[in-house]
Amino acid sequence: MDDFITGPRGLQDDTASSVPASPGSSIAGSSRGTVDPAALSQISMDIAAISSSMLTRRDKSEMVAELQAVIREEIAAVRADLTALEHRVDALDADRIQNAHRQQAVDLATTRQGNLLLDLRRQVEDLDNRGRRNNIRVRGLPEAEGESPQEILTGLFTHLLGLTGLSGHPDGMASPET
Repeated sequence: MDDFITGPRGLQDDTASSVPASPGSSIAGSSRGTVDPAALSQISMDIAAISSSMLTRRDKSEMVAELQAVIREEIAAVRADLTALEHRVDALDADRIQNAHRQQAVDLATTRQGNLLLDLRRQVEDLDNRGRRNNIRVRGLPEAEGESPQEILTGLFTHLLGLTGLSGHPDGMASPET
C-alpha cells in the first residue's frame, strides 16, 4: 500500500534524475525533438512498476471478500458465545424457579410445624391442668407421702365405715401370713 502512494522503493531517486525539470525541456536529450530511448524505457519501467503495485478491481474484490469472511467468522463466534450464554442463563433461570418452589414448600412446612408445635404445647398445658384437677384434698383426711391410691381408698373406706382389723382375700380365703 505504501508503494501505491509513494511508488516503489528506490524508484523516486531514479525517476527524479530521468524526468525533466520543466515541461519545455526534452526527456533525456539536449535537443528539442529528440527522445532518448534509454530514458523512455526507464519511464516505461517506472510506469509498469507503479501499475503493478496498484490494486486492481480483482485485488480489491478479493480483499473485500477476505474481510467479509473474517467478519462473518467473528460474528459466528460471537453468536456461538451468545447461544452458550443463553443456554446457561436458561439453566440458571430454571434452577431459580425450582429453588423458589422448594423455598415455598419449606416455608409452608415450617409454618405447619410451628402450628403443630403450638398445638402440642397447648395440649401439654391442658393435660397438666387436667392432672391437677384430680389432686383434690379432702379436709379432715390426713395425706401421707408415698401412699398408693389403693391404700388411700382402703383407709378411707375403713375409716368411714368404722371397720377396723378386717382384711380379707378376694376369694374369701385367709391371706397367707408372711
